[in-house]
Amino acid sequence: MVRINKVKGWGFLAILLLVFLLPATSFAALPDPVLKDKVEAGKSVYFKRCVWCHGVEGGGDGPSADRLFTRPRNFIQGTFKIRTTDSGELPLDANLIKTVTNGLPGSAMPAWGEFLKKEEIEAVIQFVKTLVQDRDFGDEDEEVNVQDFGTNPWGTQGPYHLGVPQEAIDKGKEIFIKNKCFECHGGEGRGDGNPTMKDDWGFPIVAADWQQCWNFRGSRRDPYNPFNIVRTISTGLNGTPMPNFREQITIEDRWNIAAFVNSLCPRKRIDPLANKPVSDFLIKSKYTEGPVSNNLDDPMWTAPYDDHKVIPRADDYEGDQYRSYVAMAGQITRGNRNFKPKVDNLWVTSRWSPEENAVYYLLEYHLRFLSTNPEFPDAVGIQWPGKLQDLFGAEKPYFIYGDSKKPVDLWKAEFMAKDYNPANAPKPEGYDLDLKVHEYIGNGFDAIKEKETEPTVQVVASKFHQGKVRVLFKRSLTNDNKETDVQIPSETFIPVSFMQWSGYDNEKDEHQALSTWLYTILEPPVPDSIYYMPPIAAAIFICFQGWLVWMTKRTRKMWDEGKMK
Repeated sequence: MVRINKVKGWGFLAILLLVFLLPATSFAALPDPVLKDKVEAGKSVYFKRCVWCHGVEGGGDGPSADRLFTRPRNFIQGTFKIRTTDSGELPLDANLIKTVTNGLPGSAMPAWGEFLKKEEIEAVIQFVKTLVQDRDFGDEDEEVNVQDFGTNPWGTQGPYHLGVPQEAIDKGKEIFIKNKCFECHGGEGRGDGNPTMKDDWGFPIVAADWQQCWNFRGSRRDPYNPFNIVRTISTGLNGTPMPNFREQITIEDRWNIAAFVNSLCPRKRIDPLANKPVSDFLIKSKYTEGPVSNNLDDPMWTAPYDDHKVIPRADDYEGDQYRSYVAMAGQITRGNRNFKPKVDNLWVTSRWSPEENAVYYLLEYHLRFLSTNPEFPDAVGIQWPGKLQDLFGAEKPYFIYGDSKKPVDLWKAEFMAKDYNPANAPKPEGYDLDLKVHEYIGNGFDAIKEKETEPTVQVVASKFHQGKVRVLFKRSLTNDNKETDVQIPSETFIPVSFMQWSGYDNEKDEHQALSTWLYTILEPPVPDSIYYMPPIAAAIFICFQGWLVWMTKRTRKMWDEGKMK
């Protein structure tokens, strides 16, 4: 009997060894059952924190749901996005705990780990599991397959995962094209491939923008980790059009796709609290000798980024320019209290030329689809204090359209793309914009009026290319409209803010995305002394060193000759 038990024991160990050593793609198990002793505590947490979005019965229909994009998750069908289990399967408790703890970037789901205790999170997921009506976590037929994701083949580490080899990125691009990922994610990965996608409940949904990886679901505090992409390719996103590619693509090639996707996202320094790139609160305008180019493809307007280098600040980009990241948010003080702007950031590059007596601001942002409705054109704007000379110290107007005492000067470019349809195939050369510039005086929400003076602001170049808008503003530094127009001095910190309207989302008037007040400054010209002072200083230093050597030798000689004691 002892021998038989030993044989059984060794056999069991051999089976376990095979399970861990054989190259399996998944591991079959049962879903974690509901822990009934924690349900009541979880219910208390849910109705205090979660019901406002997810609803009383978990149908994703809480009081805030209509104002959110994407919609809150409907728990009734047991459909959960971020899992380590296969498509269509229930999640593990560990998956739900991670989602509640870290939140879902790019959506309204916050990181509850900042506010709830660990035991509260463990309890609330048990209550959420009881809201699932169409499936049963205790059903033995609800088998789940825990996916095998392999391991990072390059050994890169967080937070920025630098050093992925170029051959892996190139291989991933080939697989991206072969599997037609561009049909949803767009030719350059900005999520502009398919404007008609909907989730399982019929609500509009968009593909991920791969060039803004900090908005990937399930990536909080780890946005540059290629594992996030491998997991999504392997498991799919339940409730969305994103399937899994477990059968079509090998684990090795899934990591190669992750290398390509990850390479598209600029390594901008991430704010650990917001899980977004750190906003640049100072926008430097580059001093430029001679005229500034109006060609958007000119190197002075194209900031290359190196995915092997982290960009902490706007002036750390390679090339002769500064490129600032500006965080945007929805306006929530008026109208329909918008919580779901389609744009949450833009990039600003600026130059000024004393020869032209003009300043240029290039505004760039990702917008998957443009408007085709003239009633709701797309638009982007720059807002300044209208009477900068009257402000004292850090004083600024109200940051949305100013106020009765402190007006704002608003430059707004409204545009429609020529011959554009969101369903068109990618157009390599992009779309020219049919554009009109407006100049407004703002003394508050209800006191916006167009200026009666001659136009002074121009848009000298613009383009929409595969989910990316670029608009180049130009204006003289000073003009004769000193009562209404900002006068832009050099070497002075000037308040500035930005606004954006998505016509495709019917944004208009106060329904907009906007930034807070930032500062801009015109970089002073390089003084001529920088060219002749270093050689003069070097010559003086060399002469001084020579004099010291001569004096040392002279003193030593006098000592040796007895002339000094």
